[in-house]
Amino acid sequence: MKRLAIVTTLALALVAACGGGSKPAPAPVAPAAPPPAEPVAAEPAPPPGPSAEVLAASALAEQYEVGKTLFTEKKCASCHEDSGAGNPKNPAVIGEKALAAKAPAKAKLRKKVTFTTAKDVVDFVKTKMPLKEPGTLSDDEAHAIVAWLLDSNKIVLDAKLDASNAASINLR
Repeated sequence: MKRLAIVTTLALALVAACGGGSKPAPAPVAPAAPPPAEPVAAEPAPPPGPSAEVLAASALAEQYEVGKTLFTEKKCASCHEDSGAGNPKNPAVIGEKALAAKAPAKAKLRKKVTFTTAKDVVDFVKTKMPLKEPGTLSDDEAHAIVAWLLDSNKIVLDAKLDASNAASINLR
């Protein structure tokens, strides 16, 4: 009997320790207040884009490449040579004798045309070239070809050559 008392006591102790029987429902808990809002940091500004100078240099480099390509595609090289050095029948457009202020004595197309500014050259190229199809170049094509010629003749441009700046670019 003593054993039964010990077993009963242990069983009761176990039931009490395990929370035996039914537990009362927990009291409702109010929802916790949200934590205080942390200040929202402004999103960092996107990194600045390329500067105006970088964009201008990029546009000019692209214009040079287009001009160089057009020099071949529009058959300028067929008369003025691939190097632009010209030949006995056609004047140099690149090199020491290129784009002379006064037309050579034997010039047929350039009589009384003076090259002082880039605009003078653009106007001539636009109206007189290519020789077999004069006047077929667009403004952009004429500007691109002349920009490449100027660069090849070490005449420094600060921006893409166009109608707004051609008259201000002196050849000498």
